Amino acid sequence: MATILPCYSQVVDALTPVLRGLPGVIVTIDGRDGVGKTTLGRYLAWHFNVTLIETDLFMIPAQDYVIHLDDQINRIIERRITSPLPVIVEGVSVLQLIKRINRVPAFSIYVTNPRRSSSKMLERLLSAYETEFSPSAKANLVVKVEN
Repeated sequence: MATILPCYSQVVDALTPVLRGLPGVIVTIDGRDGVGKTTLGRYLAWHFNVTLIETDLFMIPAQDYVIHLDDQINRIIERRITSPLPVIVEGVSVLQLIKRINRVPAFSIYVTNPRRSSSKMLERLLSAYETEFSPSAKANLVVKVEN
């Protein structure tokens, strides 16, 4: 049987009133690469029976930057929230993406993991993103994943 990390219960407790009371909301999960955002997002999508958009699947890496397929991500979000159903959007620099597509999350989660470090390719990009967007300070909940 799979082990559920204790921090996941903390997230479920915080999200329950948001997802149960407000259909058609956007929840974001942000954090550096490799910290456990996708695993948390998949757990929450299963637990709440909602859609998870893994933005890394819509990302095209380039030499010194990354490109997201914003239109495709925005179409999926639009379809879910007008149904009206909640949607979880997770990925590196997700607040920047959400801003580009003119969306506002109802709840933001920032994930940290002291045992993970970012790739060298993304380090400069993520540092600049964190300086501009302050995702951990803007988050409704900061979750420390230790696995």
